[in-house]
Amino acid sequence: MEEAVAETSPSNQIHQALSIQFCFMSGATWVMFRCDSCNRFSGARKGQKSMVCGHCGSNERLKIIQEYNDPRKMAEAVSLENTPREIRKELEKAMSQNRNKMAFNPSKSVDPIELIRASSDDEGVIDMELLIQKSSSFGVEKSTVIEWIEQSEIEGMILRMTSGKYRLL
Repeated sequence: MEEAVAETSPSNQIHQALSIQFCFMSGATWVMFRCDSCNRFSGARKGQKSMVCGHCGSNERLKIIQEYNDPRKMAEAVSLENTPREIRKELEKAMSQNRNKMAFNPSKSVDPIELIRASSDDEGVIDMELLIQKSSSFGVEKSTVIEWIEQSEIEGMILRMTSGKYRLL
């Protein structure tokens, strides 16, 4: 598989990775970890070369809390753990009611992978305004675009940059 990756361009590698991530998520193992620097939770694919806290950027003192076979379940667990205890029950209820709305449906005419890729520059930096604009032309709400970005970040497909932008990995 390394030979096939070496022969493709960076943008094709990104597209392939996002396609695999969104469409063929079964089989991979995911981990939820806690950062001892900021005490927040994040998620990553098990075995990836490096894990980085999505909140403070630390790559040290990260403790794996739990493993998951489903990245969506891992993302929900991360969200719940980072939610203040006082409102966690409300969030759990809202998430269970909206679970079907948030699920990725490849039969829809909108391809989030293509929209994210098309909204990035040659260096893989995503222009959020462009992504929101392109998505709205397909009737996709800004909140859905933000969910795509958050999910991609949790799954380790994009990285939040200090400038508030995102970079495709």
